[in-house]
Amino acid sequence: MSKELMDMLSHSLEANEFVKYNHIVLDDIELTGATAHIDIVPETLNVLGVAHGGAHFALADTCAGYSSRADGREYVTQQSNYYFLKGAKSGRITAKGHVIKRTRKFCIVDVDVVDEAGELVSKGTFDYYCVSEK
Repeated sequence: MSKELMDMLSHSLEANEFVKYNHIVLDDIELTGATAHIDIVPETLNVLGVAHGGAHFALADTCAGYSSRADGREYVTQQSNYYFLKGAKSGRITAKGHVIKRTRKFCIVDVDVVDEAGELVSKGTFDYYCVSEK
């Protein structure tokens, strides 16, 4: 883990009520990507007893967002493509983001979300638009 990057983003993490409310934890961050997780709790589940798709997406979008922000700039989600592949009923789901391309104005990040067994449960590609300069 890059302590320098985590320190740089610590204010954002502390101030992000959405992340806290949704139990999202940023585990690791490097310039090339980040890792985050959610421990599945009752409020994470949908009516079928599996982690709600919104929880998957929020985790992946947050992971991808912090992956993009590792360069010290601010980004907003411009668009995404997301695939739900398998339900997760309990335990932890972990998002692993990988920066595919970064330019002056945008960043594209792929994210895989896996369950505790390491099985892929959802995945997406996120396009971010840079709203600040260094």
